[in-house]
Amino acid sequence: MSTDPLRPLPAPRVVDDLAELAVAHEELRVAEEELRAQQEEIARLVERFDGERRWHEHVAAVLPVGLFVTDGAGKLVEVNPALAALVGVSVARLAGKPLTVYLEPRDVPGLRSALRALGSGEAAEYRAPVAVRGRRGASAAGQLFGAPDVVDPEALRARIRWVLVTDDSGIPLGPTEVHTGEPGSRDGDGTPVTVAEALTQLTRLAGTDGDRRQLLGRMAALTQAAVPAASWVSITIGSPAAPRYLGSDSTVAQEADGRQMRAEEGPCLDAAATGEVVATGDLRADPRWPALARLAAVGPVRSVLAVPLALTGEPTGVLNVYSSRADAFGTADRRIAELVAVALAAVLQEVGEREALRRLTANLEQALASRAVIDQAKGVLMGRLGVGADDAFARLVTLSNRLNVKVRDLAQLVVEGHADEVIAATH
Repeated sequence: MSTDPLRPLPAPRVVDDLAELAVAHEELRVAEEELRAQQEEIARLVERFDGERRWHEHVAAVLPVGLFVTDGAGKLVEVNPALAALVGVSVARLAGKPLTVYLEPRDVPGLRSALRALGSGEAAEYRAPVAVRGRRGASAAGQLFGAPDVVDPEALRARIRWVLVTDDSGIPLGPTEVHTGEPGSRDGDGTPVTVAEALTQLTRLAGTDGDRRQLLGRMAALTQAAVPAASWVSITIGSPAAPRYLGSDSTVAQEADGRQMRAEEGPCLDAAATGEVVATGDLRADPRWPALARLAAVGPVRSVLAVPLALTGEPTGVLNVYSSRADAFGTADRRIAELVAVALAAVLQEVGEREALRRLTANLEQALASRAVIDQAKGVLMGRLGVGADDAFARLVTLSNRLNVKVRDLAQLVVEGHADEVIAATH
């Protein structure tokens, strides 16, 4: 027996329906509160990634150079294991300690001036030779590079990021000499950079938005500026045979990548397959890749350094460093490339996590909005048809399957005043 939606319902039935509707609304309110709590937590995580733009923990943990953060007064806020090992103090015990305690007295005045300038925004960078004092009297000379992360006139609110590269690290401490075939080639702004600067700029990229290819292009440019013998650089994410993303600093690097893909062999493919660094002093004469050697004969690339990008597990990509000179890459070049590759992998992982959090937040917002619309539509149908909440929802689902239309779209029609058409279609 069908119910006429226009006929008044008996009083007991109306009371029962109102009670059922009240329970359904209460269930919706509780569910919405739970979803909002999850949404707020995820939004908080996204804000932490975006607002602080702090260095990724993986970068600090795996790089063999001192990476740390201080406030504007010079107190250590974040410290990586490499710095802790250098001064002979555990990471946990270094938190809150003044950086000046671990420097030779002659370096302290310059550091204090730098803290004021960087923390207030008067200076954009600081670079100076320093001597670090260890707990047991050991001393290590190196280069300290600082850049502001959070600028605030109140020193305790400012945050400054630092990189410390010591003389015994095997990493060149001065501006790199690059060899591109075009004299004077440098970083994107035309100035030479140190390895410390490159690492700092790379980690800053984790907090930026934009096209992934542009991000990889910027990373490639920084790598080219940091590796002394690099002429061109490209970055391949995913399998070289079918990469998800590609980025480079030049068309020369793109063409060199393309030759390896056409030959179906080369340093990039081997590095991705083995997870090991692959190098060649002359791509045109290397017997490991005869097909590639023939293709490379018409290009300017001679030396290649292919470094896998991976923090743990299988390689996630390859950093390809090219040079126009034969036998261009020495021990220092390889060490720097490996160091930069670790930073690249960590930054890309952080960018991926931020994107995943944003997608999850957006999905939750959409789910929350959709649920509200669906429950409003259920209330309309319950009142018009004199049915329960489950029956009202079942009718929406049945019609959704029949018409191949999403439930939330049907619910939106009901809420917008098209309930009669939807009711007619359910019969």
